[in-house]
Amino acid sequence: MLFVIVGIPFLIAVYISFLNLDQYTLKSWIHAPWVGFANYVNSFIEGNIVGDSTLVSLGVSLGFSILTTVIITPIGVLAALTVNTPYRGRGVVRALYLIPYVIPTFVTALVWRMMFLNKSGLVDRFLAGIHVASINTYWLLGPNSFWAMVIADVWASWPFIYIMVLTGLQSIPADMYDAASVDGANSWQRLTRIVLPQLRSILGLALLLSTLNHFNNFTLPFVMFGTPPPVQVDVLPLNIYVSSFQLFNFGLGGAMSVITLIIMLIPGILYIRTLRLGEVTV
Repeated sequence: MLFVIVGIPFLIAVYISFLNLDQYTLKSWIHAPWVGFANYVNSFIEGNIVGDSTLVSLGVSLGFSILTTVIITPIGVLAALTVNTPYRGRGVVRALYLIPYVIPTFVTALVWRMMFLNKSGLVDRFLAGIHVASINTYWLLGPNSFWAMVIADVWASWPFIYIMVLTGLQSIPADMYDAASVDGANSWQRLTRIVLPQLRSILGLALLLSTLNHFNNFTLPFVMFGTPPPVQVDVLPLNIYVSSFQLFNFGLGGAMSVITLIIMLIPGILYIRTLRLGEVTV
């Protein structure tokens, strides 16, 4: 079933990436002109006629995914620490923490799009009210669009780190905390000497999955900014969509998809290799 659902479409995508496949040759796509690596070269040099090259979109995707993960990690860790020990109302707090994560991404994107609207949006009104920024900030256009995308994604995705870290915290034996208390360790020492070392593996996995998820995020920028998007938010998945399904340059879109897959495989392979080296060392 995996070969039928994943393997065959992947092989077709790789084959398409070597063809000059567009709306004119789609009917007999198997016999479309063979162009070799021309689509790969063109994707890095030119891109599509309304969007950016793969190199530009790659920079946007990397910056977006890494920055978002860096911001949400301390938020998720601190949130997990606040509900790790029992207290009255802890269940309610845990449920409230999950609200941003369970809301569908397209709903989150629509809400933040309305909040970032020029003049009438809540963000512009609030910043202008406290005299921090102009009411004409234009969050959905120009350089500020990147930060609008980051803010929206941070709000929606930090509970993922929270869930992963909380799972790791629950697996730490209580005896370790008791022994640290007997030895006179304070809260900071328990955090740095016990909690964080015990969370190293699960936190590494959470960072990897979070980065890959943000790197491959399509729904949020698509709904927030539409197509074609501003240059500052033209992430790789959105660029692939525009090339393939709006400009009907399926060969170029296939090449960009294969490049995206290769890029996403690199951190996963490195992480698996690191785990294996750690097991051998132990």
